[in-house]
Amino acid sequence: MKKSFASIFLIPAFIFFFLSFAFTSCVDEGDYTTSSSVELKFSSDTLSFDTVFTTIGSTTKILMVYNKENQAVKIDRIKLGGGVASYYRLNVDGDTSLVAKDIEIGAKDSLYIFVRLELDYNNQSNPLLIEDSIEFIFNNKSQKVLLQAFGQDAYYHKPSHYLLSQNQSGGYDTIWFSMAHENPESCGVIVNGNDIEWKNDKPHVVLGVCAVDSAYTLNLNANTKIHFQNSAEFWVYKDATLKAEGDVSQPIVFQGLRLDEYYKDIPGQWGCVRFMAGCKDNVLNNVVVKNATIGILVDTCVTNKPTIEILNTKIENCSYIGLYSRGAVLDMKNSLIQNCGSYLLALTLGGNYQFVHCTFANYYNYKTRTTPSLYFNDYYLDVNENVQYRAIERAEFYNSIVYGALSETELEFDMIEQSLSAIRFDYCLAKYDVDNQNVNLFTNSIFNEEPLFVDVSQGDLHLQENSPCIGKGSGVWGYNLPYDIEGNYRLDPPSIGAYEYKPQTKIKISKKKS
Repeated sequence: MKKSFASIFLIPAFIFFFLSFAFTSCVDEGDYTTSSSVELKFSSDTLSFDTVFTTIGSTTKILMVYNKENQAVKIDRIKLGGGVASYYRLNVDGDTSLVAKDIEIGAKDSLYIFVRLELDYNNQSNPLLIEDSIEFIFNNKSQKVLLQAFGQDAYYHKPSHYLLSQNQSGGYDTIWFSMAHENPESCGVIVNGNDIEWKNDKPHVVLGVCAVDSAYTLNLNANTKIHFQNSAEFWVYKDATLKAEGDVSQPIVFQGLRLDEYYKDIPGQWGCVRFMAGCKDNVLNNVVVKNATIGILVDTCVTNKPTIEILNTKIENCSYIGLYSRGAVLDMKNSLIQNCGSYLLALTLGGNYQFVHCTFANYYNYKTRTTPSLYFNDYYLDVNENVQYRAIERAEFYNSIVYGALSETELEFDMIEQSLSAIRFDYCLAKYDVDNQNVNLFTNSIFNEEPLFVDVSQGDLHLQENSPCIGKGSGVWGYNLPYDIEGNYRLDPPSIGAYEYKPQTKIKISKKKS
């Protein structure tokens, strides 16, 4: 399908000014080299795009073209090998026509070419190799640069409704959203009464907000991939339910649209998975939530508490908070949260919580972090600036690790003192000031010892063989949770954290006698 050139390139004005200035001076015809032995040099002989969803497109890639000669070069034509049928488009010195003509590159100078890929709906489930080339014709010869990309078809959940939400300034914001059960044919949705299932044969792309409506249950199966555009979010509304049941080898993944290597661990690419006040019986099992602003936001009102169980789940690389609860009923087991810009876990406005065999590790390196990994709060200010108390009914941590890059402590208790008795850490390893008056919240625990993860720079939170967490957990919780986050059988006594330590088998190599 042919693409329009309009609105494809949004190049900053200063770049065009620079380029225009660079090429405004005319070069006499006699100053051009006409030698057929002259070769242009390129920043890359192959310009590669990573997987791009159809109809979404990708960012513009830049190709640098260098003239290393002592004379200017005049390029007769710069064109795409696929012509008008190509999925690629070029911008050469501000020219977006199909063929750029008479392009000059001064002696020892260079040229910017901006290349964009846009894909049409192609009705294919598997990534497709999309190749083309840029051809440079000059001095009765040609040179080529290969263009290469993988395109992926997907189900698209596009907003068709809107609501007005009051903002902090007293005005209203328009929120565009779609419903999880709408457009079965085009969105890969199976509807059976109030039970919904999303197909997993292709990824799902969410534009705006996608909501599970009241009284509906959305079922997500193993290997379902959900991608979010910019600030897009996923909501589970009042009286609705999300059951995301993945598999160890095929987890359900919530992440952004950008799949190229540079963006694989970049935080803040999309909004959050939000469980609204009054949603119920939610389950996340073998799920990955990554690169969001807030990974999971669980909201509430005073008596309408959402309920959620989180098992074998990873929440990673969020720009603000990994798991943010405002008064929920929440159990989390065999799970980890790592590398978030503010808090890994924020338990606010009361609630009821239990965490078993969890790993909280914060080595966020995209900015300087000053907030601890775990935050506890039991009050708020109402519209009249009066303090309102919401007690934490229970916050229990068993066989869990709380650690990070801060020098002193990774826990903060911003609470009315009477409610501290509801908090308990048992058989845990924590970075915490042992001289603090709240040290009595800990029993059978290890303070301020490095957990010795395999490689925090790569997000590998497995335990090294000399980790103080090995064999230091309670066997009671190991018995109740016999398999770790990867499905490995726990030893007795078990390791603290989400991963059970697995000793590496050393192979002895016998030397043959000569």
